[in-house]
Amino acid sequence: MTSRHGWAFAALALVACASGGDARFPRRPVGCDVKLFHGTPDVATENIGPVRARCAEDIPREDCLRTLMDTVCDLGGDIVWGVDEAEHSDGKVRYSGRAAHTKGPKLPVAP
Repeated sequence: MTSRHGWAFAALALVACASGGDARFPRRPVGCDVKLFHGTPDVATENIGPVRARCAEDIPREDCLRTLMDTVCDLGGDIVWGVDEAEHSDGKVRYSGRAAHTKGPKLPVAP
């Protein structure tokens, strides 16, 4: 990725992340591990909210999806689901999905 693309990528990530998150899910660092599902996740989750990434058409698909996943990181999630194929318009590529956090295993109830 060239420095021109790097700057545009970073700017888009900042715009996408501006909404903040749920206090139960602290922000995670950019580049955190996020599982991407095109359909419904195969694990129990707690929904956090919608996420979107908007990139220039010359940004590689993987980089634009990483922007989407970095938005999930910023919201404290570890899953993005319902990710459809990219929408193309006005020289931009758009991805959207739902940020979620994996539900932990239930702890045994004390007698």
